[in-house]
Amino acid sequence: MFRCMFATVALLLFSTAVSAAEIKPWIGATPPLKLRDLQDQPFDLAAKRGRVVLVNFWASWCEPCREEMPALERLRAKLRNRGFELVTVNYGQSRDAATGFLTRFNLELPVLLDPEKQIAEAWRVRGLPMTILVDATGKARYSSFGEQDWSEGEPYRLVEALVAEAQRAKR
Repeated sequence: MFRCMFATVALLLFSTAVSAAEIKPWIGATPPLKLRDLQDQPFDLAAKRGRVVLVNFWASWCEPCREEMPALERLRAKLRNRGFELVTVNYGQSRDAATGFLTRFNLELPVLLDPEKQIAEAWRVRGLPMTILVDATGKARYSSFGEQDWSEGEPYRLVEALVAEAQRAKR
């Protein structure tokens, strides 16, 4: 009896973890995204129209975020010069904490700072990592809660399809 209950609970926990990384259609309007980066330069998502943008919310204390970062770098390298942009939004931490994290893990990702978590709230971030794919028209199309390897498989094909869609629209 105990083994059966344990197996059922384990299965439920496993299926919850697996479904957490599901990519779902975004529902609702696309909130504005205006923040400053680590170099104190302004970023405005509205100025990125014509490019597909992957927006990733993360924090240095989030283990799945740390695991996901190398895949984000690989994705960015694969789609460089193809009408794609990746931006990460640090959730509630200081500039020093974000910079220290990038240095410690030898990462070169663009980071925006959201120290008051106001942008995260507007984007309905309820857990980390949270990723939103924005198409070339500036409309949020998909979201994913949980660690994802964006550089291969179905997640990569989805991003690549949005990039191809944007390139066809330019012709």
